[in-house]
Amino acid sequence: MKLLTSWPLHLVWLIVAIASFLMGSKQKGTFAESNQTPSSGTSAGGASKASTIESLASQQRRKREGIATEANNVDTLANRLGANLNVSLESLAVLALRDPSHVTRRLAFARLLESMTPENAAQIRQQMTELGADGEQWRDFQYSLGAVVGRAAFDDPENNKRDGALAAILSGWAAAKPQEALAMWENLPKELEGKRDELTRGLVNGLADTDRTMATALVLRLQDQGFKDTAGLMAMVATETLRADGAEAASIWSDQLPDGAMKGAAINRIAGEFARTNPEAAASWIARYADQDFAASAIERVTRPWTEKNPEAAVNWLESLPAGRGQNSGLQTAFNDWEDRDPAAATKYLSSMPNSPQRDTSISGFTSGYAWQNPQMALQWAGSISDPKMRQRSITQAGQIYFRQNPAEAAKWLQTSGLPPEVQQQISSPQRR
Repeated sequence: MKLLTSWPLHLVWLIVAIASFLMGSKQKGTFAESNQTPSSGTSAGGASKASTIESLASQQRRKREGIATEANNVDTLANRLGANLNVSLESLAVLALRDPSHVTRRLAFARLLESMTPENAAQIRQQMTELGADGEQWRDFQYSLGAVVGRAAFDDPENNKRDGALAAILSGWAAAKPQEALAMWENLPKELEGKRDELTRGLVNGLADTDRTMATALVLRLQDQGFKDTAGLMAMVATETLRADGAEAASIWSDQLPDGAMKGAAINRIAGEFARTNPEAAASWIARYADQDFAASAIERVTRPWTEKNPEAAVNWLESLPAGRGQNSGLQTAFNDWEDRDPAAATKYLSSMPNSPQRDTSISGFTSGYAWQNPQMALQWAGSISDPKMRQRSITQAGQIYFRQNPAEAAKWLQTSGLPPEVQQQISSPQRR
């Protein structure tokens, strides 16, 4: 969470938007109800008509009163949280943690954190404790506390009573004053050495919020020092880069990383979001790494959203890639999704593919999903796989689904399947996971 430096202006506009939405929705409900044909009391008699008109007028009057009440409630909220009014921390805390409206709670909690100073931080913490703040609210508090208090927050033992508190504090400090936070991390006090890994994650998270270049450089340095989860840290930086700069810019950033697990984690985080907005561009970008094992998951992430839009184009692209883990996982994913949307088109494409490892992989992906729709047909396709191990694995999987759906018919099929006894046993009595 970042500090809300322009809170007053955003608050006013948000409240106005909420008021407009509520009033508009109330009015729509009024007009809809006034235009409905009454279910009773609609005889030709004038008294009945008058009663109906009076009833509708009464409904509209109540609706107008309801709209006015909602508007007054929003105005009251604006006054209670207004930037130019002196609202007590106690009132903000009650609104933030106890108000029945989740919108009010969010607004008030953001205002509460924006009001934090080194002098009142302990008071806010006490109020949050007394009012029963949840875990997410505590993390936001700790992040804001680090940004406001900095190094002094580590000297107060009250701030270390919850798991992950110091990491969140360091994260907020790093976002506000990155050089100071980095300097303390490089010279951790002895009592904090046992939390170095946790604090490192907090530091990288905070740096990514404010200076992704510094965050990237730190993760690369940590890799040289043998830190055990630099891939996870780089994925953290990738997430923030994706959020702040968009998928295309994030892909350019990831291109600068050295090949390996860290780059794989970064492009894996970016690929799916990129493909959702522009699958062709995402495919062109990720194809340059298609012969690398670290890109296998990223290829699969590009495949899935593209298959939803244009499965044949996605499969054509996958077939153009170098053989390897990425192509295999992509083809399995593509046909597993395609069979669910259009099995006829998927089987037509499979029929046109020449015998090859790619075709085997595609059939394997197809049958793993299609067995739930048509196990008999899925078994026929699985039997056409050339690779013996893959064929047996696909038949076993489809057969197990067949037994779950129709044990009697599946048993008859199994008796004439010609499968080895051990495979028949796996199909008819699969081990529970």
